[in-house]
Amino acid sequence: MGLPLFNSMTDPGPNFFEYMQSVGHQPFGQGAMDEQAHATTVIAVRCNQGVVMVADRQATAAYVASRDIRKIEAADRFTAMAISGSAARGIQFIRIAQLSFEHYEKMTSSILSLEGKANFLSPIIQNNNFNSPLYVVPMLAGFDPNHNTGRIFEYDGAGGCYERSDFNVIGSGTQFAEGALRLGFRPDLDLEEALELAALALYEAGDNDPSTGGPDFVRHIYPIMVTLTKDGFQEIEGDAVGERFRRINDRRAESRGIAGGQLR
Repeated sequence: MGLPLFNSMTDPGPNFFEYMQSVGHQPFGQGAMDEQAHATTVIAVRCNQGVVMVADRQATAAYVASRDIRKIEAADRFTAMAISGSAARGIQFIRIAQLSFEHYEKMTSSILSLEGKANFLSPIIQNNNFNSPLYVVPMLAGFDPNHNTGRIFEYDGAGGCYERSDFNVIGSGTQFAEGALRLGFRPDLDLEEALELAALALYEAGDNDPSTGGPDFVRHIYPIMVTLTKDGFQEIEGDAVGERFRRINDRRAESRGIAGGQLR
């Protein structure tokens, strides 16, 4: 079977998403509401070395559907994607986005900029959310080597793309995580301070939002933590993540969970 041929009016060019549609493949099926397990919560925080991201591992329906899904994946060396909303559709969304970026760069022999990747996702979000009950809202973050800085992009349900200069949260734990982030964020955070703040915000979300899974010390399942710096996408090893959350948990246990008037 040969590759399909297009004329000048129908050629999708380097757009993988449009290519799939042009050859008769609908990237996202219709699905049904009763198939949904929701994936929450993901946090991104800018710092002076780039961006850190933290995500819980739980997917929730009317029960805990999964305790160990991955909500953050590398889109390329310097970029990460994360999802909230329908867990199964979100994972599929990440895979299509990864293929789209790779396809573009192979077709054009050029690297798609971080801002270009962010804008590239908008019509894909719109196509899914307007045509399927399996709602997905992603987040894109990365280190931009063209500007030597970390950048975070958020989306609304219609595919609108907006850059954040501080932090972003998606998922059902947003209001609880944002409370900690608003109190603790500073423009001059270093990498370690940003990791600590993001972990604390996720712990706060897991402590207050029934759909967000915090650290599971019984099963040794801990949130995903990644850094996006000039060294690229790096995921922090699980035991180190567990130790970080155990320190937060020990501080909470010492105060018996009573608010102390400051970030703990």
